[in-house]
Amino acid sequence: MDCFVCTRARTTCRSALKDTPTDTASEALKQIPIQVEHVAGAKTLRPSRRLLQYLTLIILILIPLSGLFRIDLGSASFILLERQVWFSDFLIIFGLWIFIASLLMMTYSLVGSAFCGWMCPQNTAAEFADMLTAKLLGRSANMLDISGEQMQVARRKKSWLNYLVLSIGLLLPAMLYALIPLLYFASPSQIWSYITLSEEALQNGSLYWIFLILTGVFLYDIAAVKHLWCKYMCFYRVWQESFKSKHSLRIRYDDQRSDHCLTCNYCVDACVLDLDPRTTGYIDNCINCGACVTACDELNSKRKNGAEAGLLSFIIGDKKTPSTIAKVLSVFLNNTKKPLLATVVGAVLLAMGMAGYQSESFSVSAMAENSKGAVLDYRINIAHKLYSPVNITLKVKGLNNSFLLDKDNISFETAGRIDVSLHVSPDLPSGLHRFVVLASADNGWSDQFEVTHFVKNSAIKSPSDL
Repeated sequence: MDCFVCTRARTTCRSALKDTPTDTASEALKQIPIQVEHVAGAKTLRPSRRLLQYLTLIILILIPLSGLFRIDLGSASFILLERQVWFSDFLIIFGLWIFIASLLMMTYSLVGSAFCGWMCPQNTAAEFADMLTAKLLGRSANMLDISGEQMQVARRKKSWLNYLVLSIGLLLPAMLYALIPLLYFASPSQIWSYITLSEEALQNGSLYWIFLILTGVFLYDIAAVKHLWCKYMCFYRVWQESFKSKHSLRIRYDDQRSDHCLTCNYCVDACVLDLDPRTTGYIDNCINCGACVTACDELNSKRKNGAEAGLLSFIIGDKKTPSTIAKVLSVFLNNTKKPLLATVVGAVLLAMGMAGYQSESFSVSAMAENSKGAVLDYRINIAHKLYSPVNITLKVKGLNNSFLLDKDNISFETAGRIDVSLHVSPDLPSGLHRFVVLASADNGWSDQFEVTHFVKNSAIKSPSDL
């Protein structure tokens, strides 16, 4: 007699049966602890993936709300760590772009298209819609089938209540998805004013129309398009594929036990992209979600003739050796030498840009000439790039008391721009007069702008006086 999987040594099992009478051999066998084998990580694969999918959505919402990153259309800049970043902040923009792009390259070269299966909001919404539709209308109730087949609703699930719950269950995620892009283009205070139906928001209802249109688009996407986007339209997945290699994360099929699944297509049924996981290569449409791994492992663990581990598993590198931590690190370093260097360069440039970041900016420019062709007024433009209050003081040196400053103390509650007028006395003697406009903030920032003011000789007549 033999045991399939035994936590004790095989000799221990035999000795226990040898010293036991024949009529009680089966009883002794039952007392031997048996542990069913599973593919590594198969039992926690599904809950881990669900957790990461929902965490991704939460992070996408928290990024703009926390001020980590947002786009400010009013100032034609983007916000990074509650700072307005202009195109003049070259080191920050260039460093951030290199850092993120190279980091993504390294990730894709190691785990392939795992982003699609584990983090992509499109796939998360599609799987949620599949789950809700199957639960309320039956497993064959596909909202849209590319083959043109009609939706088949289970007889016992045909009720107006199921249709109502399904409609609400699909509408709410669509509204959430429509809100997320708005968070990246409008401040949290603006979004809140629209949610609370404030008087100002009701007077300017443009955001409501945008939200309504986006809700309709996402509702159609979640209810009908779903995985068709992943199969035929997603250009982002194509970009990920370009960094994959034969050593990247992929599905491994144990062909030595292929006789165990001659008539089984459970893994194919579990695949949301209708792939056969047993025949996939390193260039394919697989999104490494692991649904086939879990399905195969669950089925084999319930075999009547002896439970065993599934035939599908994840692997990195060659198929001959197991995917140990050392092997994963080796594959990672071999595939990401150049992107790793670019990531370091991007991080250094980003750090330099943030270290040299100027929270304020100001300039002085001449305004229009008067009727006599003289410039007597200047515009002082002050920009505050932080979303926090600050007080800025202005001073003018070099003109004695021959000037009039609109105001010398400026207060900002948040990021923005303010213009201050500087009027120079027309009684200055003719010639060149150099003066300096100094600005200092209570947060430690200070700067100055030098101006050369020209006063014409009063004996020289302007064309308008002729």
